[in-house]
Amino acid sequence: MEPSQAPARPPKVAVALPCYNEAAAVGLVVDSFRATLPGAEVFVFDNASDDGTGEIAAARGARVVPVPDRGKGFAVRAAFETLRDYDVVLMADGDGTYPAEEAPRMIAPILEGRAETVVGVRRPEGGARAMAPVRALGNVLLRGAFRAFIGPGAGDLLSGYRAFSRRFLREVRLRSEGFEVETELAAATVARELAAVDVEVPYRPRVEGTESKLRAFRDGRRILATIVREGLRLRPARALVVVAAAGAVAGAVAYFALSG
Repeated sequence: MEPSQAPARPPKVAVALPCYNEAAAVGLVVDSFRATLPGAEVFVFDNASDDGTGEIAAARGARVVPVPDRGKGFAVRAAFETLRDYDVVLMADGDGTYPAEEAPRMIAPILEGRAETVVGVRRPEGGARAMAPVRALGNVLLRGAFRAFIGPGAGDLLSGYRAFSRRFLREVRLRSEGFEVETELAAATVARELAAVDVEVPYRPRVEGTESKLRAFRDGRRILATIVREGLRLRPARALVVVAAAGAVAGAVAYFALSG
C-alpha cells in the first residue's frame, strides 16, 4: 500500500503597500485587499509617515512595518527583505489608484508557474483625473529610453502595481531610494531573463484627501539616470551606441544653430 501523500500547502500570499502619508486612503485600501484576497496577509510599509497612516492601517488589520528612511525605494526594499519567504507578493500603492478586485488576475500567472513577475499595465479610467498629461507623456518618453538603452521591458515601465514570485524576491537585490525603483525592477527582469506577464488594469483617481508624492521633473531625471546607469551596466555596447548617436544629433543641431 502506497503511503498517503500529505495535502499540498496553500501558497503563502502577501500584499505589500508602500505608504507615505496616506491616512485618507490607507484604511479603504487595506479593507479592499483583505476582502479580495482573504487568504493573504496585508503589510503596510510605513515610510516615515507623520499623519497616522501606520496606526490606521494597523487598526484595519494590516501588519505595519516602519521604514525610517524616506523614499519609495527604501519601502520596496524593506518589502523584499521582509517578505522573501512568501510564494507570491502583490505590491500596490496605498492611494487607492490600483483596484484590489484585479488582485486575483495579477497573481494568477505566478501561481500557475507562467511568470516570475507580473506588471499591471495602467489604463486610466475615462473622464477620471487618474494621470496628468505631463506624467502620461513622461511615461512614454521614459519607456522609449528604456527600450533604447536596455531593451523591451514592461508595457508600463513605471506601474506600481506588480506581483513577484519567491524566486524574484530572493534573487533581485535593489539599490534604489526613490521612485526610480520600478525602473530598477524592470531592468532586473530583463537582465535576469525572468518570465514576465503584463495584465491590463484600470487606473483610478487618488482617493480624495491624498496627493501624489512624485515630482515629474525631479523624479523623471532620477528615473532617466537610472535607465542610463543600468543600460551601461547591463548592455554597455548598446548603451554606448545610444549615447554616441544622441551626442552626434545634439552636435549637429548645435552646429547648424550656430552656423545659421
